[in-house]
Amino acid sequence: MKNIQQFFIPFHLADPAGVVFFGHVFTLAHQVFEQFVIEQLKCQWVDWFQHPDWVIPIKKTEAEFHLPLKAGQICELQCSISAMTTSSFVFVTHFFQPHLCCTVQSVHVFCQQEPKQKMAIPSHLRTTLERYLVDH
Repeated sequence: MKNIQQFFIPFHLADPAGVVFFGHVFTLAHQVFEQFVIEQLKCQWVDWFQHPDWVIPIKKTEAEFHLPLKAGQICELQCSISAMTTSSFVFVTHFFQPHLCCTVQSVHVFCQQEPKQKMAIPSHLRTTLERYLVDH
C-alpha cells in the first residue's frame, strides 16, 4: 500500500528560475517521513525520534531526479517501504507534478541506545511498516 500526500512547494526552496534546489528534496522527504510516522504508523513523534531505548538513524539516502521539481505548485508525494530486513527498512518517496520528478530513498536502521548496536524492528512497528511494503 502507498501513502499519498499533497504538498505545496514554496518558492524559498527554489532558485530564481523556480526549480527546487536539489538538497531541499531531502528536507521535504524527511518532512513527509515524519508525517508518515505520526499519521500512518500511529506513533507519537517523541516515541519515534526520542525513544529512551532505541534510535533509528538514516544509514543511507539518495535522490534520483527525472524532471525539474517546480516551486509554486502542488506536489503529490507517494510514500512506501521498498525493502525490510530484521533491523532496517527502506522508505521511498516519489514526487509527482503531475509526472514523476524525483525519487528519494532512505535506509533507516533500528539501534539500541546503548550500546549503539543493531536491533530487531519492534514487532508492533514491523507489522504496521509491512502494510506499506510494495514492489517498486
